Parts: sequence; structure tokens; C-alpha cells
Amino acid sequence: MSDAPKLTPMMQQYFEVKRGLPKDTLLLFRLGDFFELFFEDAIIASKLLGLTLTKRQDHAMAGLPSVALDNYITKLLAAGKKVAICDQAETAQPGRLVRRQLTRILSPGTTLNAAQLDAARNHYLCALACDSTGIHAAWLDLSTGEFRVATDSSIANLLPVLTALDPAELLVIDGALARWAAAPREQADTHALHAFCLGRLTTELASYHFETSTGAKTVMDTLGVLNLQGFGFAHTHPALGPAGALVYYATENLCAKPENLRGLQEYRSARTLLLDPATLRNLEIFTSSRGTREGSLLAAINRTTTATGA
Repeated sequence: MSDAPKLTPMMQQYFEVKRGLPKDTLLLFRLGDFFELFFEDAIIASKLLGLTLTKRQDHAMAGLPSVALDNYITKLLAAGKKVAICDQAETAQPGRLVRRQLTRILSPGTTLNAAQLDAARNHYLCALACDSTGIHAAWLDLSTGEFRVATDSSIANLLPVLTALDPAELLVIDGALARWAAAPREQADTHALHAFCLGRLTTELASYHFETSTGAKTVMDTLGVLNLQGFGFAHTHPALGPAGALVYYATENLCAKPENLRGLQEYRSARTLLLDPATLRNLEIFTSSRGTREGSLLAAINRTTTATGA
């Protein structure tokens, strides 16, 4: 990054966009009819996509044709990667640097492209936070507009619900994974929650994104309401913090506010039979013993063809 001032104007433009992205995001940078990846991004993408790795000014580089962009992005998302798209914002003119801008950040929980979605399942983006009162969670599916929250004094009570959701992506407070991993051995529920997160793409966000007051305001602004009483929530509901984190993250990735959220609902488990993760796994309810949906009970009975039906 320190060499950026010595590079060409185009590469300086690249670095300007790259610096504003999360470190684990691959940047696809539009150059004419191709999207290019540079440096470590190029090395990672070449291994995942089978792209030819070349060099530009002694820096690693790999490109993919724009006409096949969706296919390549689908593969990157399936590999658990986040992908930022920097497209040309104007028609190229001879001898003039083309203006480019970030148009989307795609991730397993925030993509809306039908070609990148499995229509037979939901693609939940889920946020989690734990404090002295218990565990608080929120989840949404941008493809259907479903938006729910839940809170419980016990991790053990809510973890089966989260396991059944099988979220495509998780958000937690910065440092939470390390704290959960370092919990005393007798805190089995905390270690189970940590294991749940490790099996999925998990992004850590600054703690202020999970503050209840911030979350309440973010959710109200997005839903276009003055308060949340109509949805049955006080502004102090602890799950509004994770809900706000979801909306913030989705807005950042979409480069726009999500417009299809169907209000906000609280999940209540009083009338629901909850099975713990071990039971769900042993009974092969959602995944088979091979770790895939094929061969599971869900695969046997699921005949829906859209995410809404799923």
C-alpha cells in the first residue's frame, strides 16, 4: 500500500477503493470488458476459480470476462468469500482516466442475484450478541424480506433455533469469537456457540453497531416509522442492537437501504419443539451424515421452488 503514490493513476484509483473495504473482501475492478483482481486477491481467486495468474508491474494479477461475472461470483460466494464490485461509472475516453465507483459488496448473506441464490432455501444473515442478561439475535433474508429477532437468558435455548435457521452469514461484536473460545471449560453452551460460528462465514463489527439505542434508530429509519411500538417493541429491547447491526451491514453491502423488509417480528419458542444441534445432526433433519442437504429429511420433503416457499 505504501507504493500507491508511485503507481499509475489507475492503480492509485484501485488502492483508493481497496482501502475502504474490509480486509477479507476480494475486489473485482472493471477494466474494459474484464474484471481484474490484483495482489493477494488475484492469488486467492486464481486458486478458487482456476484463473491464469499473470503480472502487472511485478504485481500478481488475474482477470475474468464481464459476461461471465455472475458465474464466477457464485463460485466465490460458495467458497465463503465476500466480493466487492468496482464498475466503470462513465464511458471510456481516449487519454482520460475512467471514473469508477463501488457498486456492490456481495456476500453469502447479502446477495440478491437469482443466479447466486439457491431457490430451495433461505439465505439468512444473522447477528448475535451476548451480555449478562443472555443471548440476543436477529436475522433477515433479503430475498424474502423476513426480519426477526429473539432473545433468551440461555444460549442453550436459542442455539437450536439458530441451528435450524442455518444462516449463510453471521455478524458478531469485534472480539466476541476470541472471548467465547477462551471461556472456561464448564461454559459448554458458550463453546457450542463458538463452534456454531466457526462453521460459517462470520464477520466481526465494532461494538457500537450492536448498541440498543443505535439499533433502534437504524431499524426505525429503514422501516420508515417513528417508533417500533406498532411492531410490539420497546426501544430498549436488547435484540434491537443485533437488528441494527444487520441493517447497517446490509446497507453497506447493497450501497443502499434494504427496501423490502416486511416489518420486524419477535420469534417466540413457547409453541415450538426445539431440538438441540446434536439431535438435529444425529436425526439428519437438515443435513445428512455427509454434511450436505442431500439425503436429509428436509431434502426428502422439500418440494418448494422459491426462497419464499422454502
